[in-house]
Amino acid sequence: MAPPPTAQKSHRRWHPLLSLLAGLALLAPLGGCSRGREWPGMVYVAIGANRDQTITSELKQEFEDRLGAVEKGFRQIHPDTWFQFALYPEDQLVEVMRQRSRSGLAPDLLLVNGDSALRLLKAGLVDPFPIRNDQRANFNAEELRRLRSPDGQLAGLPLLVQTQLGCFNRERLPNPPATLKELLSASANGHPIGLSIDLYYLLWSVGSTGALPALDRAVLGQPPNPAERQALTGWLSWMQNASSQQRVSFFPDQPTAEAEFKAGRLDWIPCRSTVLPQLRRAMGSALGVAPLPDGEGHRASPINRLRVLALGRSSSAEGRRRALAFSSYTVNPLTQRSITLGSQTVLPANRFVTVPVQSSQVLAAMVAASNQGLQSNSLVTLVHSNDPRIPRLQTLLTELVFGERSPEGATTELVQILQTRP
Repeated sequence: MAPPPTAQKSHRRWHPLLSLLAGLALLAPLGGCSRGREWPGMVYVAIGANRDQTITSELKQEFEDRLGAVEKGFRQIHPDTWFQFALYPEDQLVEVMRQRSRSGLAPDLLLVNGDSALRLLKAGLVDPFPIRNDQRANFNAEELRRLRSPDGQLAGLPLLVQTQLGCFNRERLPNPPATLKELLSASANGHPIGLSIDLYYLLWSVGSTGALPALDRAVLGQPPNPAERQALTGWLSWMQNASSQQRVSFFPDQPTAEAEFKAGRLDWIPCRSTVLPQLRRAMGSALGVAPLPDGEGHRASPINRLRVLALGRSSSAEGRRRALAFSSYTVNPLTQRSITLGSQTVLPANRFVTVPVQSSQVLAAMVAASNQGLQSNSLVTLVHSNDPRIPRLQTLLTELVFGERSPEGATTELVQILQTRP
């Protein structure tokens, strides 16, 4: 990530603009120099930070550490290539990249969520990824399908999978709840449980309560049958019942729940695999990780994020060549395995990479979460596409949790919202 030796005095690994990303600094050029004065062999990479991630020096250091190891390996093969990274809020990427593209300052590569890559492709802000036939076979066909535009163009190359898990304090809750029943039993036995009202962090329980087929059908605009409708009411009833438990707390967003967990005021929360380093620094060996609780005969439905590499449109021919070479390197099985083992926060997108689950409880939990999430295709589409129905759903579930809506009435409105296709 450091530039060539001749450039070290005027460039740092992380440009000072990063501390001002929320303001006008978003408009400054990557790497701090215009394309006309860029350093030879420099590849500019824009990284999207999820909306529940605050861009701090700690987060920047995490990305630098993770990507630095990949860069080091790549430069053993391509010693003349250097990288400059910058972080941006994922939900602002389209506008930021539009402004950069107008000035010819778009990055060579973007590391973003799959849905963001599709939005950028639709907006003409990234180029379709020219995946080779030998690369295509490495990935799950359904994941590639979700990354394609209506005309069949690929928005990005799959790189990593971020999973949803259950995080617990092993010093106070030695055995993590494996089912919804055990979760509420832990609450009844005095263990404080934290849940987020954020829709993204609630949908895992749809599968556990057996309501996934009903919600899938409604997301696709089809009316659920009576049994499916009853399952939806059962899911909503479970949430309202959970909110009435003395030791179960619903928080307005995930960062608040995580802060309470780190402070020792909660014994269990849903969590993202990418937050584990921060939790581990705060809790040490007390941090435990497990798959999200299943239901009776039903698996949880975590919403796992696919991270992809997309191609910026302002690259020179040489910059594009280096970007494609780096992309191919990162999905190589050896590189994917190294990233997985080195970070213990992500899984490989390459389906031929075997994850050594026997060596790590964390990896075992992430693989289990990945398998749980394979059933959640429609939910992934709903949450990952900035669907305009989400704000209405969010309001409805918030009112339900606080007792302002009955599960039966909320079921009717839920179906109506979902059947209104965007």
